[in-house]
Amino acid sequence: MIILLATDIFGITDAVENLSKRLNVVCESVQILDPYGAKHMDFQDEDKAYEAFNQLCGLEAYATLCTKALEARLDEDLVMIGFSMGASAIWKALDGRTNVNIKSFYGFYSSQIRYFLDAKINVSCTLFFPKYEKHFDVDEVITQLVGHEKITCLKTEYLHGFMNPYSINYDAKGYEEYSRWIEKKLELF
Repeated sequence: MIILLATDIFGITDAVENLSKRLNVVCESVQILDPYGAKHMDFQDEDKAYEAFNQLCGLEAYATLCTKALEARLDEDLVMIGFSMGASAIWKALDGRTNVNIKSFYGFYSSQIRYFLDAKINVSCTLFFPKYEKHFDVDEVITQLVGHEKITCLKTEYLHGFMNPYSINYDAKGYEEYSRWIEKKLELF
């Protein structure tokens, strides 16, 4: 089984590489997808990272990159994990796809999917929402998504970015809790 791990707007960081190594213990391989062509960017803060993401990549290009990664691995069992913009890019890449080799998608605090609620998701999908989002009502988005048979929504007690040590909302307890959750799920495949 292969994990496709799509980063947030910070791209590849030491923290992402550490998570990749951790997950590689319970699966065959982890492929990191990021918006900067595997270049470490070392952003000073989230505003700088967001500005760079919009200038250098953007959501559509990131979704295309995720689509290409899916198409390159049609003969392998896949689990997809995405964080923030990476989860939104995967969501768009999965729209309408029926690949039986995609075993599951785990998306963390994907705020942009609120613009794509009509996506046709045909694979098992678990979305982790923060307890609060500044730009939209989390509960309203969850309500619109839970009607889909393939989608499970979980509202966490943490804020957007809790899995990223570079985010102002990083939470070590939340990171450990959900890293263990992912590991346990992967052991079932």
